[in-house]
Amino acid sequence: MSRLRKGKKFKGGSFAQTFRKGIAMNTPFSVVVAGESNEEQAPDQEERKEAAKESGQAEAVSRSLGPKDEIPSDTDFSREQVDDFFARKEAEEKQIAEQKEQEEKEKQKEEEAAAAEEEREGLSQGENIAGSFENEYDDGMSGQEKRAESKENKGQIRDAKKDAKAEAKDEFKAKKLAAKDLKGKDKRSAKKDARKDKRGDKKSIRKNKRSAKKSNRKAKRGK
Repeated sequence: MSRLRKGKKFKGGSFAQTFRKGIAMNTPFSVVVAGESNEEQAPDQEERKEAAKESGQAEAVSRSLGPKDEIPSDTDFSREQVDDFFARKEAEEKQIAEQKEQEEKEKQKEEEAAAAEEEREGLSQGENIAGSFENEYDDGMSGQEKRAESKENKGQIRDAKKDAKAEAKDEFKAKKLAAKDLKGKDKRSAKKDARKDKRGDKKSIRKNKRSAKKSNRKAKRGK
């Protein structure tokens, strides 16, 4: 006890020294002890190696599988169920394609209607008058030829003005007809707006006609 209290390490008695020497030396005693130790540890080592091998394989397989490669636990489906699944999927894809095609057609119709309305509105305001005549003046023309060309151009301008006035008149009639379905304040307001648009169209037609005639005179003078 005195040696332990002083902090010295116990080195063992004579039997411990003999045991260590027997193991360290190449004696039958050391062979027997080592053999027993190997036999006792061998099964554990083999089991650990096999477990490590299986664990490594499982880990490698789990890493190689992606989300789409995972095999579901329940794969007991009949042929009818599989066929029904693909049939439903095909029907859904077909329905989506038809719906998209219908939407594209409706969009195209709306764009065409908007373009037609814009063209009609431009016609009712006389925007067609500006480019209605053909400028075929030539520096080599005589005075008589220029007068004849000017007369022809004026006729084309008048025809364009008639078309614009006719479209403006039809537009006014359509707006008045639509106002008949309304009542009270809404009806009065719609009719008022129709008359206002008619006046605006007439003013725009006159303006475009004057501009076209001015362009014709400039072209006749060669300016």
